[in-house]
Amino acid sequence: MGLVKVTMITVQNQISVMSPDDWEHFIEEWMTYRSQEYFDYERLGGAGDQGRDVVGYVDDPVRLNNYLWDNFQCKHYAQPLTPSQIWVEIGKICYFSFKNDYPFPRKYYFIAPKGVGTKLSTYLKKPDELKLALYQHWDKYCKNGITETKAIVLDISLKAYIDKLDFSIFDKIATIKIILEHSKTQFHVTRFGTQLPKRPETPKISAKVGDNELTYVKKLLQAYDDHNNGEIDTVKDLINYPKYNNHLKRSREDFLHAETLRTFSRDTLPKDEFEKIQRQILNGVIDIVEDDHSNGFNKVKEVLREAKRLQLPTNLLSSCLTVNDRGGICHQLANNNEISWCEDEI
Repeated sequence: MGLVKVTMITVQNQISVMSPDDWEHFIEEWMTYRSQEYFDYERLGGAGDQGRDVVGYVDDPVRLNNYLWDNFQCKHYAQPLTPSQIWVEIGKICYFSFKNDYPFPRKYYFIAPKGVGTKLSTYLKKPDELKLALYQHWDKYCKNGITETKAIVLDISLKAYIDKLDFSIFDKIATIKIILEHSKTQFHVTRFGTQLPKRPETPKISAKVGDNELTYVKKLLQAYDDHNNGEIDTVKDLINYPKYNNHLKRSREDFLHAETLRTFSRDTLPKDEFEKIQRQILNGVIDIVEDDHSNGFNKVKEVLREAKRLQLPTNLLSSCLTVNDRGGICHQLANNNEISWCEDEI
């Protein structure tokens, strides 16, 4: 519990010194955690964003004119957000939806490292007062702040449009919640330099060889057959050969270890971190694979022996890479037809 608290403080400290641009990128990364809630999402922050930083589309914005969407407005200040810092943002979303540049959003969240101050928090709990205060502050913050090309006057038609809008859409999301959810994405460890979460336990192998195992298991059977000079065609044939049967069991366990690590890497780290280890192991054993061997089974054992003693470059997964993973990666490579055990493999 202490480590979690220290890590959280460290992340919060790093967030506090982010640039506004990095803050938006961080929120875009966080959106991958919420991606299942949306048809699509994107970062629009920058010149011409019309008051939209990071958006989540509930519907397809290309096929539907009146699509549903959520806006995540990223504000990076040293202090909690105040009303004076958001009037123009609310004004933009009202004006540009009034102009039919996009629909009025389903939800609009203010997201800031220090959260929102007491006064703004009170407004967000009282939508009618928030709308009235917008009208009162329009000339000071919105009239000349929405666009650089012209003054946006709160005339009768614009006010009549805003009168009908539901201001309960405006809300906030606590930074602590975003950090916790971001920690479950593949970006967290590399962005903040935190420790990897605990690797999940590898499940037990199933009694039946799975469809995703067929290629490497078939290659092992051919290697056993090559060593035994025939008589081994299927897994059932191994019942009379304890040595091969036990070897296949260990190989399947190793393969499942490597598959579990692959999934763990995909869920917690940037793309291709696991594949980097695969490439290193392939490069480390390929000469042995291509050497002459008396039979396929001896080749398997020599290759796996070498894979388990290789000195690998430091990788984000190094701290949780096991001997089982190394052996399993060899079987993954065989499964991908990148290495072979017998010259006449079918």
